[in-house]
This record gives sequence, C-alpha cells and structure tokens, in this order.
Amino acid sequence: SGGRGFLDLNAVQYTEREVKVMKRILCLTLFVVLAVGAPTFAATNKTKQSGSTGTGEIGFGVGQSDVSSDVAGIDSAQYIGIRGGYNLNNQWQIEGQLSSSSDSGDIAGTNVDTTMRLIMVNGVMNFHPKKKELVPYVMAGVGRADVSVDPSGGSSVSDNSVAYQIGGGTRVFFGKSKTMAFRADLSLLKDSSFDDSTTLTTVTAGITWKLGK
Repeated sequence: SGGRGFLDLNAVQYTEREVKVMKRILCLTLFVVLAVGAPTFAATNKTKQSGSTGTGEIGFGVGQSDVSSDVAGIDSAQYIGIRGGYNLNNQWQIEGQLSSSSDSGDIAGTNVDTTMRLIMVNGVMNFHPKKKELVPYVMAGVGRADVSVDPSGGSSVSDNSVAYQIGGGTRVFFGKSKTMAFRADLSLLKDSSFDDSTTLTTVTAGITWKLGK
C-alpha cells in the first residue's frame, strides 16, 4: 500500500546504477540542445541577425501543482521556483531550474508533510510573433526529484529519482526598456520516487529579467 511504501527503508536507497543513468540522460539532453542549436547559432552570428545571442534571463515563479500519486499523500501542492537561462541564439535557450512543491496530506490515516525539490535542465524553444513584447515558448527538460515525507509523530523518509518534464508558456515584456517580463506557463512532470509513478501538472506565474546586452 502507499503507507507501506513510505515506511519501507529499502525504497529510499538510490542505487548507483540509477545515478549513472540520470547523469547520462542529463549529458544527452545537453548534447541534443547544443547539437540542435549550434547550426542556428553559427548562422545567426554570420549574418548578424540575432539580438539575443550571448544574453540570458533570470526570474522566479509561484504556482499550484496538481499531484497524481499513490504514495505522496497529497493531491495538490504549492510551487515556488527560480530559473536562469542562456540564449544560444534568438530561438534556442538552455535553462536551469530549481523549485520546490510542498503541502500537507494523509497516508493511511496519518498526517504527513510532503515536499518535492527539483533540479532540472531544460531546453527552451522561443517564438517571436509580430508583437515584440510577446515571446511564447515550448520546453522539455530532465533532472532530479528529491521527495521527503514527514509523518506526524514518526521519522521522516526520503527518496529521489530521475524526473522529466514538458511544458509551454509565454513571456510578456513591459516597460520602456522591455527588459522585464511577466512569465506564465503550464508544465507536466513525471518522476518515480518510492518506486511509484508521480505526475505533477503545474501552473506558474512570475517575473523574469533579461541579462546582458
């Protein structure tokens, strides 16, 4: 059952094989993003058509996650996170993401506080419609999910696993300099902590700032 899953100490041991697999996936994702973006990056530099090459962004967001899991003990969670990205060119971006989702719930009649912390590497594809203040995007990422469960009157247990996500959203730049933007997106993330498949559907909103020229 879900309760036994969290009390099984063997479930919290992250094997060396899984660590190696996660590292390989992260390296492969980074390689794919670079491989796809490099030709466009080179062409853009040659023609001097990109105004975003070498720039980046940093921002934060808050939101709500819908949790689908047999062992988490919660069906929703409060989300907070930060992101930082580097623009390979006007369209492609590599982004790092640190975030946390947490809430209180119930497992087999026991109150628990559940927290999921994420470290993700995302590949972001930006679009540039005629309205320059709008920059919609799609993304895909891979990383690590660390899940901890703290039962009332018991010992905390934790586990981690590889996490994958896809999503999309938009930035709406404002102000005279157009260096600040409102950012909103919807993402779908899956992980397998405690040998159980968990899906988070998250809606976030926040502010982001352009970095560089």
